[in-house]
Amino acid sequence: MRTVVKICGITRGQDAHVALSAGADWLGFILKGASPRLVTPQAARAIVDGLASNGDPAGLGARPRAQAPVTVGVMVEPTPEEALRLAREAGVTRVQLHGVDPDRWPADFPLPAAFAVPVADDGALMAPLPPRRDLVLLDTADAMRAGGTGRPFPWFVAATVAAEFQVMVAGGLDSGNVGEMLAEVRPFGVDASSRLESAPGLKDPDRVRRFVAAVRQWDASAHD
Repeated sequence: MRTVVKICGITRGQDAHVALSAGADWLGFILKGASPRLVTPQAARAIVDGLASNGDPAGLGARPRAQAPVTVGVMVEPTPEEALRLAREAGVTRVQLHGVDPDRWPADFPLPAAFAVPVADDGALMAPLPPRRDLVLLDTADAMRAGGTGRPFPWFVAATVAAEFQVMVAGGLDSGNVGEMLAEVRPFGVDASSRLESAPGLKDPDRVRRFVAAVRQWDASAHD
């Protein structure tokens, strides 16, 4: 069993390389929405293109990869046309959609999609679940922000949803609590951003490495 690790809110090439050298699988770029981690599609494209060479321009010891990492364009309330345009401009391979009704999203959209479902403090889902072909991102509900709250939600609801859907869990995860969440939920993947930062949009290399290591340690123990 291998849990997919997504490091979100990437704004700098050096942070992308740190995440990959630590063993992360997916990188998230916020392309639309009110966030201190917002990047232009052109800035995201420059980082993505820099990863394609499998090099280590920052000298951070990144290991060569057999294939390019999965890159995710995170967007709040895009239209399908806007989402596809931003994704193509940024060069990402997936989209993550916030504030979008999955029933109104085209079934033939050409990129894999994850639909964000906010979870209230009492565990109530604040948006509809998508079709089972799509990935569900469960994150903490907030009246002002679509993500990056740094606060966990009640994980019992994630365990219930994960019994039927592929689920990625976000919301206040770090190296100190991700193992507990994994044991309770056993999701497809985990998504972390704000708790891995020294300042908004600036990843702390040590926090990133410890987070990925905690996930891999749990994976190893679950496999044994």
